[in-house]
Amino acid sequence: MALVHDDEEGRLRSGAIQNSQSILLARQRSEQELVAAKEALELRTEELERANELIRTIAENAASGLLMLNDRGITTYMNPAAIEETGHTLEEMASASLHDLLHVPVERGGHPAAECPIRNAREKMTPLKKHRDIFMRRDGSTFPVSCAVSPLQRDGRAAGAVLEFRDITDELLAQKTLEDANRRKDQFLATLSHELRTPMTAVLGWARMLKLGLSESETREALDAIEKSAEIQAQLIDDVLDVSRIVAGKMTFKPVPIDVSSVLQAAMTTVHPAAAAKGIEILVSVTPRLPCILGDEGRLQQIIWNLLSNAVKFTPIGGAITVRLVQTDSILRLTVQDNGKGIEPDYLPHIFEPFSQEDGTMTRSHEGLGLGLSIVRSLVELHGGRIRAASDGAGRGAIFTVEFPTMESTPVVKRIAPRTETPFTSASASELPKLTGIHILVIDDQALTRDLVIAVFRRAGADVCIASSVRQGLERFRSASPDVVVCDLAMPEEDGYAFVRAVRALPAPANTTPVIALTAFGRPEERQYALAAGFDEYLKKPIDPLDLASTVLRSLAHR
Repeated sequence: MALVHDDEEGRLRSGAIQNSQSILLARQRSEQELVAAKEALELRTEELERANELIRTIAENAASGLLMLNDRGITTYMNPAAIEETGHTLEEMASASLHDLLHVPVERGGHPAAECPIRNAREKMTPLKKHRDIFMRRDGSTFPVSCAVSPLQRDGRAAGAVLEFRDITDELLAQKTLEDANRRKDQFLATLSHELRTPMTAVLGWARMLKLGLSESETREALDAIEKSAEIQAQLIDDVLDVSRIVAGKMTFKPVPIDVSSVLQAAMTTVHPAAAAKGIEILVSVTPRLPCILGDEGRLQQIIWNLLSNAVKFTPIGGAITVRLVQTDSILRLTVQDNGKGIEPDYLPHIFEPFSQEDGTMTRSHEGLGLGLSIVRSLVELHGGRIRAASDGAGRGAIFTVEFPTMESTPVVKRIAPRTETPFTSASASELPKLTGIHILVIDDQALTRDLVIAVFRRAGADVCIASSVRQGLERFRSASPDVVVCDLAMPEEDGYAFVRAVRALPAPANTTPVIALTAFGRPEERQYALAAGFDEYLKKPIDPLDLASTVLRSLAHR
């Protein structure tokens, strides 16, 4: 019995040992799992902290305002941008609903809380994107915003929202500026069409009347009207080209010492007939022995002529214009004052803008493209000067003041004769140079221009052959051996450059034949390119008969 009892006791002891070992192993495994879970939790906590820190960093440095709202629309967080834009602190924002703090009160024209898009997006858990609104700062001022609302939810219920907003004042201003520029451009194109069609009506109308037959006096009237209309169109085109050069930074400017009083005198002579026709008195006051300025003589004359012409245009019949040229220290000051229609105060800041006209309606009483004063400002600035306009309002006249820096405070010793540029010369056919015995080849795809050139040369006594393309021109050149070639630049298939290159590639003496470029393109760089390509002379359309015939003689003299 004692043996049985000992065996039973041994088994119990052995089982107890195994149980204790199992418990110990289970405890060790639990402790390991607990340690692993703790490490995983710590790692997850670190990751969450890093994520939160990243979110905080992004929010703190965001350019847009960010607000966190709870389910009652109370702000629980706002980033520095939001504080700066609204002027509110977080404590102030947390004291009331966002709608009450940031939206204009109903009594000042704002919408009630029930109609607030931001509140509705938060409560209905509907995202709101690119919503434009008006926010109110702490000081009561308002500013336009573009905002987005991202609702938050918990267990399917609204739990708040994130509001992002940014001030769009500058964007709206830029948009308005662009819209105004487009409006002025459209207005300019409409005005350009009108201003070109008006003189063209006279040209076509009188030309057709000439075909029907007119008396001698009517013929003179028709020719004068056609010439004047062509001059107006040429001036319009020159203004448009000047604006293009200014925008491209390619305005020609050749500075030399200039006596401004001499240029003023020449400009006065130019505008005198127009002033006399309206009975306008021009009073001029010029300080004697003024110093020179450094500038481009032709551009300076363009400045003064534009200001004087503008004054004559807007001064009523029997009015007066006062012109003064004085020196103050190292500044030469030119003022042109009239007692005409004046300038509205709202328009004064825009008077030197391109394509800008105070009256752009169909009922306006003055023609023009609205480019003259913008060109004048650019030319004045090219001279290192400045220009300003002033007026006491409608019907009270205007005064334009231009200031140029002088070269030195020394009197002018030698007067510099002003350079005048006239697009047309009123020369009769009998004054054309004699081209008798000269054989001229004319190449132009435009029949109207070709016929005019032919008529000029034949009136001058030249022998003329024609071609309407580069290929035909080269054939005529080889068969007729002309003394001079007048060649258009812009032609279909091959242009005038192809012709002159082909001629210069021929053996002597054919390759030395003078070739004159005739073109409707008139930019300075195009003239330089044409001469560099092999042309001997360069003529812009519209052409003056005397200039055309004289150019032929000049090209032959230089051969």
